[in-house]
Amino acid sequence: MAQGVNREKNEAYKAYFDSLQTMDYDYYLPIYGKGAYRRGFDLQLAAGISPVYFTQTQEITIQSTSIGFNGGQKVDMSSFIEFGPTIATTHAYTVRPDIWLFPFLNLYGILGGGTTTTEVTLLKPIGFQTSQHFTAQSYGIGATLTGAVGPVWIAWDNNYNFVDVEALVEPVPAFNSSLRVGHNFLNPTRPDRSMAIWVGAFYQKLQNDTRGNLPISDIFPSVGTGQNIETMRDWASGLPPAQRLVANQIIDKIEEFGQGNDVGNATIDYELQKKVTAPFNLILGAQYQFNKNWIARTELGVFGKRSQFLLSLNYRFNLI
Repeated sequence: MAQGVNREKNEAYKAYFDSLQTMDYDYYLPIYGKGAYRRGFDLQLAAGISPVYFTQTQEITIQSTSIGFNGGQKVDMSSFIEFGPTIATTHAYTVRPDIWLFPFLNLYGILGGGTTTTEVTLLKPIGFQTSQHFTAQSYGIGATLTGAVGPVWIAWDNNYNFVDVEALVEPVPAFNSSLRVGHNFLNPTRPDRSMAIWVGAFYQKLQNDTRGNLPISDIFPSVGTGQNIETMRDWASGLPPAQRLVANQIIDKIEEFGQGNDVGNATIDYELQKKVTAPFNLILGAQYQFNKNWIARTELGVFGKRSQFLLSLNYRFNLI
């Protein structure tokens, strides 16, 4: 995480840190790296690449809803549809290349894919739950600023990550920011080997508007008969004309599907305004540096209405 390694007053480390001050550093990155070594700071190798597994479950609040049928004009249904908790779960498998541009600034990219599952609870006009499962591609860029105050290091990370989900019209951007405070514990006999632990806070903001479409057969697999249809028709009869037209078109297709008829490519088009219900949560993490080339890292996000888990293995090398 943080670049500078604490120089504890331990005779076992003296020869190692003295060697850093006299080493012949012939690389351009990080900029000012040679000066940092001459001052006795132990830096990570300038470049790295990491396979990363990340999973997250969080609650999303739907603020407004517009729907349409088969590509027709969408109408605002926010006052007539009521949602319960919406739970989004992501499993992401990414590769993260990075470089230390300065001893205090790391730049990185994110590229990968995974799956996302959204569990939606509808309370009105009828009560039911549906779960939508999609594959997704993700890409993004980020930067980490680091520093130290005595034996404690501080890292502030920010990134923009874009998730391209098959059911959505365009990729959904997310801004992630996190602040970590931690400490490195050096191995008693090998100062190039260390354990870091930290605590911090994580913040996420999603793009508010989401547009897409879903097949009726996927959304309403078992509600197209009997009392459910009667309840929806009673509800639709009390809607304004534009909303009533769209609602009845959708209800007709739901009933056809419930009767076993082929509804073809009938879709519900939607546009949602949404937000992360609880944008902040606590993070706890640990990192083990085996040597200057290999680092393993794990992190857990808890509290709030979000849970997270991250696992990565970082290979580092000098670049130029």
